Amino acid sequence: MDSSDTTAQGITAIVKRWLAVFADAAASGNVKAILPLFLKVGWLRDILVFTWTHRSLRGHDAIFDYLDNTLGPANISNVRLDEDHGIKPNHDPKLQMIEAALTFETPTAYGRGHIRLMRDRDGKWKAFTFFLTLDDLKGHEEKGPESGHYDGHTRTWNEVHEEEKARIERDPHVIIIGAGQNGLNVGARFRQMNIPTLLIEKEDVVGDVWRKRYPSLTLHTHNTHHTMLYNRFPTNAPKFTPRDKVAAMLEHYAYNQDLVIWNRTTILPTPSFNSITKRWTVNILRDGVKVTLNPYHIVLAIGTLGKPWIPPLPGRDDFRGTSLHATDFKGAPPFAGKKTIVVGASQTASDICQDLASRGAASVTMVQRSSTVVVTCEYTVQQLESIWPMHSDPLVGDFRSASMPLGLLKQIEIGRKESRIAHHKEMLDGLLKAGLNVNQGREGAGQALLVFERLGGLDLGTADLIIKGAIKIKQGTEPDYFTDKGLVFKDGSSLDADLVVFATGYEPIKNITPVWGLDEEGESRRAYTPSGHPAVVGYRDFMTSRYYSKSLALQIKARELGLVKD
Repeated sequence: MDSSDTTAQGITAIVKRWLAVFADAAASGNVKAILPLFLKVGWLRDILVFTWTHRSLRGHDAIFDYLDNTLGPANISNVRLDEDHGIKPNHDPKLQMIEAALTFETPTAYGRGHIRLMRDRDGKWKAFTFFLTLDDLKGHEEKGPESGHYDGHTRTWNEVHEEEKARIERDPHVIIIGAGQNGLNVGARFRQMNIPTLLIEKEDVVGDVWRKRYPSLTLHTHNTHHTMLYNRFPTNAPKFTPRDKVAAMLEHYAYNQDLVIWNRTTILPTPSFNSITKRWTVNILRDGVKVTLNPYHIVLAIGTLGKPWIPPLPGRDDFRGTSLHATDFKGAPPFAGKKTIVVGASQTASDICQDLASRGAASVTMVQRSSTVVVTCEYTVQQLESIWPMHSDPLVGDFRSASMPLGLLKQIEIGRKESRIAHHKEMLDGLLKAGLNVNQGREGAGQALLVFERLGGLDLGTADLIIKGAIKIKQGTEPDYFTDKGLVFKDGSSLDADLVVFATGYEPIKNITPVWGLDEEGESRRAYTPSGHPAVVGYRDFMTSRYYSKSLALQIKARELGLVKD
């Protein structure tokens, strides 16, 4: 067979031949037979197949060490080419890479996989990346849509839903803290997996956490990327979803997914775990009434950050203007004609400065304390649309994205550094001239990896306002103290102000193992895996909660069935 045949038929034959060798090696537990299927620098990514967690392994030695004691017990069988889930074997002539998908089984589960093949020096097609993930536990698959006709059309939806709600409220197996996009995606997935789940939310109405943010906020990824699980946006919906539409979307989603949510509810200190019963004792304050529940699992879906943080500057009480954290900024119109300062150069700071400058503030000064990664929204969305095309099935893009180890993505983004700089040259030169200190992210990996490592932002017009002088930059110093008229900085300079906004971030979440950033393998720390506390798990954003909620549901269901021990 000609390995250079990149017709559709030839590509399919190449993939099937690779899969056949893998299937034989997996069936016999022969790790040594699997290693030659990978490039020397190839990657294996595993979600729950060989171990009940998420792992990324690079290179033959790491892959061998990982599979040596796990390949045989996994009992992988029935490995087949998959052309039914939106990915057909295809060849990228620019990258000289073949992409394909597969399905497989284990004794207890169905699985899916993804592969990228490239030629080695001898012209043989080998795996650059190989991704395997469990998809369903046999006999415990997602239940899919209800018919809408209950008990032979003799009972109403309201009756059935109220019974389900009462049952869950009496004995939830899972409590999800937070009913924003993360909690709602996870809750919807759990309901489909028959995991009794109660969500608790401090706000009066689902979506209020968005409604209370600054008015100019708009999501900076296109709507296919931030679609909710089991949902699709109308084809005429705004490409970038405004704040209030996000809020309404979440409120309607909670209703349409039949989720059981307690609003105006908070968790009280401090939950305790019984290692015998494997249940928590959780005290909850619901509308001022204390309620005690005993779930098996607690899911934190309250974001990656703690309380808003404002530096404790002396003299703040003496300041005659307005000072507040960015979370309390309700829009620019009250500050038309006023002198304004925004401390910080994050995405939020950028949006607030743009809002103030566009709505008639007398002056806007951004205080940049260190250095900032700046890329245009257009550039980032172009990258995202190559994976999640507008109006496409977001789950196909999610699967493709998950197949790419973040450690490899980091290497790729580092390699793109010069082209990224060239693409943004005019903007970056203008920002530097205006006094903004810009960088290309950790190790030159840009903004894409900052999203996973320490959050990051995009430009939607603020850069142009900075370059034109409508937003002034004060760089390389920090506020030292307030006067009655404004701020004095640590370099001895001062600025008068009527408004000071602190876009200075948030306190870290306390009393729990870190749940953000990347570990040594490039996996997200404790997002959708155990947190280090018994039965407590973490969370992430629209896309990651949409996709990885399945992994989390499978881990919980597997524990219920006794397939995995803590």
